[in-house]
Amino acid sequence: MVMKKGFFDRVYSIIDNSDILIEVIDARFPEKTRNKNIEGFIKRHEKELVLVLNKSDLVSKRNADKTKKEIKKEFPCVFISSTQKQGMKRLREMILIKTKNTGNVVGVIGYPNTGKSSVINSLSGKKIKTSITAGFTRGEQTVNAGKFKLIDSPGIIPLEERDENELVLIGVKNPSKLDYPEEAAETLIKLLKEKNPEELKRLGGKSTDPEKILEEIALKRKRLMKKGLPDVNSVSKQILLEFQKGKIRL
Repeated sequence: MVMKKGFFDRVYSIIDNSDILIEVIDARFPEKTRNKNIEGFIKRHEKELVLVLNKSDLVSKRNADKTKKEIKKEFPCVFISSTQKQGMKRLREMILIKTKNTGNVVGVIGYPNTGKSSVINSLSGKKIKTSITAGFTRGEQTVNAGKFKLIDSPGIIPLEERDENELVLIGVKNPSKLDYPEEAAETLIKLLKEKNPEELKRLGGKSTDPEKILEEIALKRKRLMKKGLPDVNSVSKQILLEFQKGKIRL
């Protein structure tokens, strides 16, 4: 609890020292990677907030449009892909408009693994230092991005207690660390059935039952145990890792 208080004290410091804020969230899981407490604090302090939905290249247009419609009811938002350089011009233009009548300091907040550092690198044209450990904080950094400055604190917002499977899907936990990766893989299968059934077909899923689909994918990939039985444990870790790397789209 002391660590969390320290984390949030630093977040509040960034908010106080910024003219506007951008919150980087994962376009695949917008609600799971937003921090409503921080958003509420920003609103109460009458600071401008822009939601930046990163990794939009991993979401179908239909799902992106639906999400955008909902989020725009609360805050201005921009869909981007920092790795593909999509939407970055639009984001920069929005920041310049928002800072025109305030000041040029932009605070950047967000959960680990949302691609926050990549967004800052794209905006500034520089590479900021990052850590390979999720949630590791190096301390606040100020980065010059031309006509505005960015304040970043990598991984500054700690994740609340989350379900282990959820942590895997949002990219915080390595699938290889799971004792039962099948559970997380079945959750992913259900999401694909709902949001992108074509992607599920591409993977080799033909059945309606998630457990059976994992077996079908294992057989298609020749992930087998002795006597030719499908190695569901192995293929579960494999597709979860592919999802984290953006090779499977929602």
